[in-house]
Amino acid sequence: MSRFTDRIPSFLKNSSKETGKVDKILVIRLIIAAVLLAVAVIVQMPAVVRYVLLALSLIIAGIDLAVNAIESIEAGDYFASSLLVLVTAIIAFCIAFPVEAAALVLVYQLGLLVVDYVDKRSRKASLELLGDQEDEVIARVHERIGQEDATKLRLAGTVEKSASSVLKITMIFAVVCAIGLLFLGDFSIRTSLHRALMILIVCTPFSVVAAMPLTAIYGLCFSAQQGVLFNKAETMEDTAEVSTVVFDKAGIFSQDKPRVLSVQSNILDNRTFMNFAAHAVYYSEQPFAQAISSAYGTEYKLDVISDFQEIPGNGVELQIAGNPVILATPSVFALRGIRIPQDAQTDGQAYYMTVANRYVGRILISDAVNAEARDLPESMVESGVRQCILLTEEGSEESQRLGDLLGFHEVYSECDTEKKLRVLSDLSGEQNKLAYIYANGFEAHSAADVDIRVSKRSKFADALVHPDQISNLPFAVRICKRMCDIAKENAVFAIAVKAILIFLSMIGYSNLWFVMFVDMAAAVATQLHASRITQESLIARIKNR
Repeated sequence: MSRFTDRIPSFLKNSSKETGKVDKILVIRLIIAAVLLAVAVIVQMPAVVRYVLLALSLIIAGIDLAVNAIESIEAGDYFASSLLVLVTAIIAFCIAFPVEAAALVLVYQLGLLVVDYVDKRSRKASLELLGDQEDEVIARVHERIGQEDATKLRLAGTVEKSASSVLKITMIFAVVCAIGLLFLGDFSIRTSLHRALMILIVCTPFSVVAAMPLTAIYGLCFSAQQGVLFNKAETMEDTAEVSTVVFDKAGIFSQDKPRVLSVQSNILDNRTFMNFAAHAVYYSEQPFAQAISSAYGTEYKLDVISDFQEIPGNGVELQIAGNPVILATPSVFALRGIRIPQDAQTDGQAYYMTVANRYVGRILISDAVNAEARDLPESMVESGVRQCILLTEEGSEESQRLGDLLGFHEVYSECDTEKKLRVLSDLSGEQNKLAYIYANGFEAHSAADVDIRVSKRSKFADALVHPDQISNLPFAVRICKRMCDIAKENAVFAIAVKAILIFLSMIGYSNLWFVMFVDMAAAVATQLHASRITQESLIARIKNR
């Protein structure tokens, strides 16, 4: 059996939200309704004629509300704003408040048009924040803000979930007030119901959540302008609450592709030394091995390699043509009691090689710190992060030196992929919001609350950072905090306005169309305030003071 609403002509339905354009038929209906309302109020006429004109005004302006109300009832949503407004208007009309009933529906419909217009203009303005970003980034942002789930804040979900309970409590409160007024003074049932209806209208959650999708869109666009592309608004909320940030050194603080700076040997010529070194690291996955392999241009003889062993973060050990070979950092030789010459070099990371337990030379691998990322730990702390942790594949001595240089609170060395995932799992917890920032490695989601990859594309990361804009990461964290602050500010403002309107309704200094007008004005004000995400939030200003 088809639903009742399926048999309603399409021109009676408000389709502006579906088409993205102003519904011209709706505008014409509202103009006619406004004229009828004005004539009924201004022109002297018999009471019956006035009631007829006001009834026509209400019906013409609110016919689509009736359709929406029926759809809400069929869907089991008995607290939809359109349904509450329609029921309130009908009751008000029946208890001899016909002008307010017609004006209520008219103001509500006009308010929705204004809210929709401001929303469209603001979305356009938010997309203009992308400025000079690449076309691919702009296309991704367009795609994401077109998805309802991507622009839904967790705060909005909390408000919407509690709306049903709030409205039930409000209805009980309104009934109690209506009954109580009968005994507190010379109030008629008509007056008591009128004030109860005003309280019911005020307590609809529309103005509280109206600007939240727009706030999320501004947040997504402004962070994308800085080169940080979040997959959805809820990820930005998680990022705003992050207390610990874990950085992977590879590809962020070190060069993405290290290179060989020099070879020094008094025993072997450079070609022979590189031959030994390249065969030594053939099976290694450490970054320095990639540099040596890239610099070696001759074919490999894999049959001479045997007993290969990785020394995580420090080098390799194996046999080449039956001769024991070690290519490693000084700490490895110190632990084994092997003496090697110490150099005062600081331009890179030195790896020393012994063949048949005899020192034959060293190779220097570039280890310059990425200038764009040098200040990341300090800037992250300034953005509100409690601690920054570094994961490296190098040995403990070299890793600690880098950690101290960059200002990390804690350093984990000799980390392969398995150890990195284990560390992240150990650090994660309900009381510790964790973000993991990495450039290379696995294509999966870690145990961190937020995975941020320094890359132009990734399947599993929650956010992407353009490699050339990695220094903007701390500012992106601030944007996330601003977005959450502004969403809270808007909610507090809207609730405060509702509290004032409830008080005015209880003491009789208001009417139905006025409370609706003020509530709609509050919704528009929150939408306009959402654009302040490009500036410091009021909450942040108070905290700074």
